[in-house]
Parts: sequence; structure tokens; C-alpha cells
Amino acid sequence: MTAIEFYDRTPVENVISALTTQPDKIVFVGENSQMRNFNAIYARFLQERGLSIAVSYRGINRHDVNSIAQVLASIVEEEEECLFDLTGGDDLTLVAMGIVYQRYKDTRRIQMQRCNVYNGRVTDCDNDGNTVYTGVPTLTVDELIRLHGGAVRYGNDYTYQWNLTDEFVADVDLMWTICREDPNLWNICLTALSKASTREESDDFAVVSLPRLEGYLQEMSTPMEALHTLLLRLERVGLIRHGCTDGNTLSFAYKDEQIRQCLVKAGTVLEMKVLVTARRVTEKDGTPFYTDAVNGVYIDWDGQLHDRYDEQKDTGNEIDAVLMKGLAPVFVSCKNGQVEDDELYKLSAVTDRFGSLYAKKVLIATQINKGVDSMRYFRQRTKDMGIRLVEGVHLLEEPEFEAMIRRLMQS
Repeated sequence: MTAIEFYDRTPVENVISALTTQPDKIVFVGENSQMRNFNAIYARFLQERGLSIAVSYRGINRHDVNSIAQVLASIVEEEEECLFDLTGGDDLTLVAMGIVYQRYKDTRRIQMQRCNVYNGRVTDCDNDGNTVYTGVPTLTVDELIRLHGGAVRYGNDYTYQWNLTDEFVADVDLMWTICREDPNLWNICLTALSKASTREESDDFAVVSLPRLEGYLQEMSTPMEALHTLLLRLERVGLIRHGCTDGNTLSFAYKDEQIRQCLVKAGTVLEMKVLVTARRVTEKDGTPFYTDAVNGVYIDWDGQLHDRYDEQKDTGNEIDAVLMKGLAPVFVSCKNGQVEDDELYKLSAVTDRFGSLYAKKVLIATQINKGVDSMRYFRQRTKDMGIRLVEGVHLLEEPEFEAMIRRLMQS
């Protein structure tokens, strides 16, 4: 069987046939100038999926319906059985498809169907009662970014690869329980510890300058006792240990490297709570609600990963979380305090570039430290930019938090 894909600028629509029908051959129909750069990206996608599918490309003038119909007719006459995927393509291409179908429906084996990207369901478009369908299509976060010409960069300074053991997930819940009682205090204290660090931290140890620590806390009108109370709570639940002072420094050990990664940056705990919850929620039948989820996603825009020496040549952005439900992504910004207006533009730009047509944009926040008028303007701006704003998540109990994470796919 040969599948015909109408090439679309939205890359997700170009992988429908490969994922839902797994044909022997795929023919892409579109303008050559648009398909040229996609060839290598698509070949790599098929290779990494382990799909052995012959791929060819047929150029058209997408402004001339008659010439498009001629190209489609030639494909129908050349191939024994044709499956046309109508998910992508522009209006004139679909009109041309209708012309060709009427001409050949009684003499050639032609199927037409369309896939709903949000739920993976296939619709029979020729009303013959038959569809070709091998299962619900899914993409990983890595695949999504690569199909859009970028790459996810991994490493301790980029996208950290978490080992989500049951013990670590429980520790994330512990940290979130402490943080959500007073997110502002959590931010101040962890930021103070980071700013006052006297050297590069080892895998599990921190040494902090007390004078610098006290100076930052004074600037933030926060008493030293509040920090000590937070550290004591973290120690009691086993997240840090061996805290001591020698007059000039405060030192303590982290439980392990993953806990250190969570505590060296104040906002990480909310990202982690979103990640572990997205991994935990399920459908009614017990299958995962989200098919992939990654946090702290560092995206290299051109997909060429250079060494640090050459990083000035790269454009890159970090997105707090990307969740996949089948083929549809949710790009999430997590803010556990102050939110700058620039964050909205960054979230919007990255989502439009690497999520395209089917992506949702969401800002998840605890306390947004803005005045009444500024907050009213901020909410209006998120609405105008198509960003869903979820406020006050620290006030949500666990079932409410899980329900909120499920709703991120809604408009």
C-alpha cells in the first residue's frame, strides 16, 4: 500500500501515515522548496522509529488546482493501492483530491481518511466503511522538537535527565508540601543559599557564606530564623543532613544529586511537581494520560549541538516543561513567584516555533507578585496571546492539582 501525504508546514501532520498506517511507501505532495529541508529530518525520524518505508516527493504548484490534480492522477495510475491522508494540505490541494477521487473511485483502489491530532482517531472520508489504522499515534518530546528542525540538549547544565524512582517522586511531593505553605519564603531562602554559595557545590555538599547570606536576607526583609526553620524542616524529612556553622559559613549535605538539583534553584520544585504529576495521572482505563513529559527542556533552535566554545553561535531557549498527549504538545512555563512580562513572549515564541498548530501554551504559577492594576493587565495579555494562565496552584490539594494537569489539554 502507498500512502500519499499532502506536505504541510505543520510537521506533526506529515508523520500521520507513518504512525497510523505504516505503509510500504509514502509519497509527499507539495512545493519542492518547502519539502527540501524536510527530507533529512523525516529520514532520521523513520530510522529512529525503526520504520522501513520508501519515501518519495512529488512537486506541485499549489496555486494551480488543475496541475495538482494531474500530479495526483499520475500517482493513482502508478500505484496499485493508494491511501490519501487528508490531515494536512491546503484548500486547493484538497479540492484537487476531490476531483481525482471522483474520476477514479470506480476504477482504482483509493482510500481517503483523516486523523484527529488531538485524540488520534481516524475518520473515513470516502464513506466506504473502511479505514487503515494500526494504533493511536504518539510522539516523544525529542521527536517533536526534531521534526521542527531543533534538538533537545541534555546534560546537567541543560536538560537534566531525572530518575523518577518511587522514592524520589515521594521526595518531590515532600518538597512541594513545604514550598506550597509559603512559596515566597521558599524562593527567598533558596535564592539566598544559591547567591551566598562560596564555591562550586559538589554532588552532595553546600558551603554558604553567612555574611553574604545574612545580607541578602536583610535586603529581602527576611529573618535568618526563617531560613533556619526551612533547613530544619528539610533535614527532618531527610532531604538534607549534617547542617553546621563555624562562624563564617553554613554547610550541609544534600540527600543525593537529584535532591541537590531540586534545591539549588528556587523554581525547580514547581517544575518537578508538574512533571511527576503529569507522569502519574492516567486515563480511566489506567493508561498514562500524557504519553511523554520532560521538564527543564533546553531547545537548540537549529538542531546543531556545538561544544561550549561555540555556544555563542547557537540560539537556544529553556522551557520549564513540555507534555505530550499523543501528537499534541503542551508547552508549560512554571513560575513560583515573580513573573516578568518577557516570559510570555518567550513562551509564545518557542511554542509557535516548536509546537506549531496543535500546541497549547500554559503558564502555571503560585503567587504572582504584581499589583492589582498590573495583574489585570497581565491577565489580559496572557489571554490576548493565547496563553492559558493557571494561578494559585499552591492552594490546590493533590486531587485538584492532578485535575488541573489533565485540563491543560483543553482550550
